[in-house]
Amino acid sequence: MSHRCEGWLAVSLLGVLMTLGACDRSSPAPGSCPPAPAASVAPIDRALLAFLSKAKAAHHQADLAQDNGDQSGAIAALHVLVEGPRPGGERPAIEIREVMADSRARMAGFLSAKAKHDAAEGQLRRGLAELPERNLYRGRLMEMLGVVEEARYRAFKAAGEHDKATRAKVRAVRAFDAAIAIQDEVIRRLLPPLQTAPEGRSAPP
Repeated sequence: MSHRCEGWLAVSLLGVLMTLGACDRSSPAPGSCPPAPAASVAPIDRALLAFLSKAKAAHHQADLAQDNGDQSGAIAALHVLVEGPRPGGERPAIEIREVMADSRARMAGFLSAKAKHDAAEGQLRRGLAELPERNLYRGRLMEMLGVVEEARYRAFKAAGEHDKATRAKVRAVRAFDAAIAIQDEVIRRLLPPLQTAPEGRSAPP
């Protein structure tokens, strides 16, 4: 898969949260923010906003490097993000862990494309350890773990190492199965419950 920006989950989340950050200012532009609830709302942590702004910049840098075919440059841009300081220390907010997970997933894609499969798997395993919640970001990590194992399978097969290829293929299938299971859970949670029609009446088409 060759999307220009594989960090689509992170970028989407960043856009939403940065908009919320703009609404946290003392004088937002008229009509630019949703109405404030009656109860007082704690201001968004400025360190969180700074991290999210940094993450957005890092993903743009990775985009530009990817456009030039510079996978090493894209990896370097994301490395600054995933290895740099982040608010919350060992227990960061869920928003940070989700952005980190998607950034690690994207970084793993670049590493695997350079046949650095062990390093790619390492990033994904770290992301999975940091994000135990079964949400779409964890599903994304499992999807990319399958992609890495698929790349290993093809490399072993091309080299005639058939036993290793078979084991890598099994791991790939398991990772993809896990990704699908997680995303199915997410979809079921997000879809509205099906409405049953009263007896004797058919539901509208």
